[in-house]
Amino acid sequence: MSENFIPRLQELAKSVRMLALVGASIKLRSDASVAQDIREQIDAGARMALGEVGDAADEDQVSLALTMVEMALSEAGELFRNPDRGSNWEIVDVAAMQAMGRASKSVFTRILSIAEAHPKMRKTFQGTFLDVGTGVAGIALEAARTCPDIKVDGIDIWEPALELARQNVVESFYSDRVNIRNLDVSMLEECKRYSLAWLPTMFLKRPIVEAALDRIARASVSDAYLFAGVYSRPKDPFLALMANLRTLRSGGEISDPADIKAMMEARGYVDVEMSSTPVATFVFGRLP
Repeated sequence: MSENFIPRLQELAKSVRMLALVGASIKLRSDASVAQDIREQIDAGARMALGEVGDAADEDQVSLALTMVEMALSEAGELFRNPDRGSNWEIVDVAAMQAMGRASKSVFTRILSIAEAHPKMRKTFQGTFLDVGTGVAGIALEAARTCPDIKVDGIDIWEPALELARQNVVESFYSDRVNIRNLDVSMLEECKRYSLAWLPTMFLKRPIVEAALDRIARASVSDAYLFAGVYSRPKDPFLALMANLRTLRSGGEISDPADIKAMMEARGYVDVEMSSTPVATFVFGRLP
């Protein structure tokens, strides 16, 4: 390393702290319990990081911002603590899993936003939603919270996360509508049950994605929608590297949304579209 790398590290460390201040400031918007002098310092630090523009953000922007901050800090911390972790998602840290669950809520927020322009999609919120890779049930519980007529089946194979998911469901207001199971999606046996499904391909190898698409199609009712997610690959070379690393360390391998689109169309899905956010690209279509 160059002898001048310490000043550069100081700048990077400053950026991390500024990001944490932005996230803390957003969280405190709905929390009046913090001492006023501490809150003032946190808010001042967030304004130093973002400028006054942060104060004018609407609710959708605030939600996306909090997701980005929490995901960045959680991912960075886990990578630093466990750089030797291989290509899997066998995370056991409770705080990290719960943080990922909170961040994942934005998946269903995005689905709701997309549905505003798709009348047939809105009808799926009165059926049963399949949440593949439910983790600690962040997406499942957000679906139940925002859609009072929906039922949710959350499936996963990582038991430490499922233990937290069951606890989170029991402690919620939606335990009568959210069911959590230890089940590999490639072993899904249901037939004509689901009106809506979420498949996070970033956690799955290609053969599993292929098998999952077959099983989900068989398990779906007429006019059901499937949303498949991949991590977005920004044009920025460093952020693209991080997206690739995130996919590999999550156990996945497919990073091109066009591949997912072709797979879905091969299984009969129609009106297949894509919608991208800075974090993930959603590929979605309807099964006639």
